[in-house]
Amino acid sequence: MTQGSLWVRVALFLGLVVLAVFAHPQSSSYSTTVNVGDAWQGRDVVAPFTFPIRLSSAELQARRDSLRFAVPPVFRDVVDADQQSTAKADTLRERFASIFEAYGDWQRAADRGQTDEAMADSARYRLLRESLGVPVEPVLWAMFTEEYAARPPGLSATTRSPQRGSRTDEVLVRYAEVFASDLLPDGVLDVAKDSVLAESIIARDEDSFRERRFLTEQVRGLDEAEAFARNSFLQFFAQDQRLVDFGTSLFREVLVPNLSYQAAATEAAYAEAEGDISGLRGQVSKGVVIVRRGDAITSEIKAQLESLGIDRAERAGDASRWRVQLGRALLSAAALLIFFLYLYLLRRHLFDVTRYVVLISLLFAIALLAFALAVRLPSDLALSIPVAIVSILLTVVFDSRVGLIGTVTLALLGGLIFGYEFVFAFATVFAGTFAVFSVRDVKNRSQIFFTAGLVFVAYLVVIGGITLLRADPFDRLWDELLLIAINALLLLFTYPLLWVFERTFNVTTDLTLLELSDTNRKLLKELSLRAPGTFNHSLQVANLAEAAADAVGATALRARVGALYHDIGKMLRPEYYIENQQPGENPHDSLTPYMSALIIASHVKDGAELARDREYGPLPDTVRDFIPTHHGTTLMEYFYNRALEQRDEGDPEVETADFRYPGPRPQTTEQGSVMLADSIEAASRSLKKPTPKRLESLIDGIMRARTEDGQLAETELTFADLTKIKETFLSILSGVYHFRDKYPDQRDDEGSDDGSSGQPSTPGDGPSGDGAATKPPSRRDPTPTQPLPPPTEEQATPDAPLT
Repeated sequence: MTQGSLWVRVALFLGLVVLAVFAHPQSSSYSTTVNVGDAWQGRDVVAPFTFPIRLSSAELQARRDSLRFAVPPVFRDVVDADQQSTAKADTLRERFASIFEAYGDWQRAADRGQTDEAMADSARYRLLRESLGVPVEPVLWAMFTEEYAARPPGLSATTRSPQRGSRTDEVLVRYAEVFASDLLPDGVLDVAKDSVLAESIIARDEDSFRERRFLTEQVRGLDEAEAFARNSFLQFFAQDQRLVDFGTSLFREVLVPNLSYQAAATEAAYAEAEGDISGLRGQVSKGVVIVRRGDAITSEIKAQLESLGIDRAERAGDASRWRVQLGRALLSAAALLIFFLYLYLLRRHLFDVTRYVVLISLLFAIALLAFALAVRLPSDLALSIPVAIVSILLTVVFDSRVGLIGTVTLALLGGLIFGYEFVFAFATVFAGTFAVFSVRDVKNRSQIFFTAGLVFVAYLVVIGGITLLRADPFDRLWDELLLIAINALLLLFTYPLLWVFERTFNVTTDLTLLELSDTNRKLLKELSLRAPGTFNHSLQVANLAEAAADAVGATALRARVGALYHDIGKMLRPEYYIENQQPGENPHDSLTPYMSALIIASHVKDGAELARDREYGPLPDTVRDFIPTHHGTTLMEYFYNRALEQRDEGDPEVETADFRYPGPRPQTTEQGSVMLADSIEAASRSLKKPTPKRLESLIDGIMRARTEDGQLAETELTFADLTKIKETFLSILSGVYHFRDKYPDQRDDEGSDDGSSGQPSTPGDGPSGDGAATKPPSRRDPTPTQPLPPPTEEQATPDAPLT
């Protein structure tokens, strides 16, 4: 880790400390340390001086809200509303007259056969009808035009009172005008009446600066005025609901409310009244005992303690505030230092990766922001903060120990921010521990539902215990149950967040590995179709590597997935690898050893390119790394030896570098397990009679060769681990080849276990590129199938030296 990277970590640490200090409540009071119903656990509190009792934020807000009921809203007095209504009614009459005039012209032109004039008049009639401003159903237009056509010219009503024989449209407009005129003297608001909360309103005449006060119950709102008009129309047109609806629409068009709401003036009146509200209520005299140890906290005691805390901070001034901030910073730094020291000392491989530290810091920052928001809200919402989301993410992305230490750190920070709140800290640790436990070996994404239920139960246990210790046990129980239920529901957002973090920070979790282990994925499906022998080999290697990794405490799932994809490069040229060849077919017969070695080694490069191919979905780095490391820098001994045999005098020396895989060597325990499983699985197929003793000899030889060649030097595998891996491989391969005792009638020399038949493989790489070894090549069988000449019968023992 460079010095620059170290400063990045220091900056992240200090940033979290600053954020934690910011998250603390800004007031210095008892507001976050006591709750109504709790028993006071501190010393007796005596007033050190006389101080006023301040209203709580909820009480102050309640008083402000009460102004809406006490302060009359302001309206503008529209003195000419009646004249405006009359003018609107006259406008409607003129529009109807123009419409019917156009209709009459249209009909007369049609009767005279004047087609062009009739078309023009028809268009003018429809345009005027649409511009009426009030929607009219077609059936009503038919009624109105029929009445107009039946009325002799010159008999239209000229007065404003309904007359016998007047058209329906004239009657409706006149009634709308009359109803509006009847309502205006009592006052009509231009807003709904239920929006006015005060008992009275003020109407101001902007011209004369006069004010009138109306009782709210005496005036009508728009909704009440419309209801009045509808009921009035029903008295005259009860037989036709369509006329009632149309008449009501005309009323809405005609009515001009004479009381217009003035929002700015009303808010100014509210602001003026708010200025007269006092934030104080009474006082506490010096020497008065506010609360004694063991007393139950009441709302009055809580208000007095909060007021005392505020007064103390004001009397101390800036020096006290800086002192408090420094204390918070030191405590927050101490809590965060627990986690950062744990990473540095016990999880150094995580601490050295910058993106991992940034990811962890981001999760902590989100939790701190949630604390800051909750502590500033009027209600106590601490228990609704889903800290367990961070616990789950840390566990799934890294491991359960990181998740647990992270949970403890956030619980300490939350306890500090919420005023040294023990209940929050204890409940967070307990619930977070259960969350970590439930996802330490996650198998599918639906497991989050089980985790959410487990976290709810954990919180319930702690809350239930604390409830039984209160003076009034069930005072806040239901509120707290609601909060922890919200907490559990919020945990369902864990996996969407996990998906985001996986792709943003390029991390690979067990859930991703589980998805990649599906053999129906496109890349593995393609491998099974193009190179079925290689696919079957990969499945067997996956089983061996998974068991080996599990035996030595490594990540078994990672080893399995890496093994499934380690040979995907072979599907581009499957015919060059022995497991995909048919008997008697070997393209290496016509190639030089150098060309064969290049082709065999190319499956590593091809596999790396396929792993990045977007067509198949790019594999994560942790899986791609298995492709170049499963051979490391091992020597392709078969082709190397053949090159030595074919070298003539005077030819250049044969370099081993030309016959080694490009590497790198395995870096992790999982990669080392895959390398060993790959070589041993391929070599075990060459045994004619794979008895347990022969399998053991084979495994010993290959593991010794890989160790002596330094291929496992960069992993954390120990000799004890290699012993466990050997035992695991032997157990699995013995089961695969199903060795059985001889039947009574079987000859002694059949399947003997003394090395008298069958030949173990020596480590190296034949045409398969995976350490496969069969019988040695001969002139009759030119297929190169074994890296070195096989050992003699005497050498085929567990202690035989490797050649």
